[in-house]
Amino acid sequence: MSNLNVINISNLEKSFSPIRTIKDIFRLRLSKKEPIKALEDINFQLSKGKILGILGPNGAGKTTLLKCICSLLIPDKGKVEINLNYDNKRILNLKSHFGFVDNDERSFYWRLSGMQNLEFYSALYGLNKKQASNRINKLLSIFNINYIHKRFDSYSTGMRRKISLIRAIIHKPQILLIDELSKSLDFNTSSHLNKFIKDLSLQGTTIILTSHNISEAENLCNTFMFLDQGKQSALGCINDLRNKYKADHASLTDIYRMAIKNA
Repeated sequence: MSNLNVINISNLEKSFSPIRTIKDIFRLRLSKKEPIKALEDINFQLSKGKILGILGPNGAGKTTLLKCICSLLIPDKGKVEINLNYDNKRILNLKSHFGFVDNDERSFYWRLSGMQNLEFYSALYGLNKKQASNRINKLLSIFNINYIHKRFDSYSTGMRRKISLIRAIIHKPQILLIDELSKSLDFNTSSHLNKFIKDLSLQGTTIILTSHNISEAENLCNTFMFLDQGKQSALGCINDLRNKYKADHASLTDIYRMAIKNA
């Protein structure tokens, strides 16, 4: 497997303007408010086929970082460099080589069936009907889905999550980003997903995921980043982190408590 750094992040920063309420507007409370820093001075590199687990409390900046990497958000400062090896000369769009599973998925067409949604997004990714059918059926089997022809708005939260995961990988992206890996998934589905992600990694897909399940991240990822209040408090493999905190036999949970304030 190549040592090429597929993702290079340097000095990344992102802030958001505070939300003004209706009361602020009517009471003319329009004085300048300080921006809220979501990310501050984030730096890391990730090589082909690696799995990076981003850990941290709610509001730490994990989702914002994923969205900056795949250009759904534009950072205020710093660089996001993506280096990919293309198998053909037709590069349609860099985004087509990403797969992204958002924590708050809203882009499906609720009056269409799950199958119709997946066929639609397959076409957007440039798959022909035969390619789409083969890929969809294979992934439906992996995720054990046999009611794909029902309307999307009739699905449970867990089923919608499965469809989101399938859409993210249907075009075999070179970079896969997953926000809250096991959210709304049952134990069996999570187990199958973890195995599938490991297989993708072995095939060369570079993966970044966020998770609140530390034991799952420890089992799945080979590199870890800890985010706290938008700042990168620690980064490295488990042995790097143990050396950093001088804790030779510490678990990832132990390191989390050392890296995150008030954990």
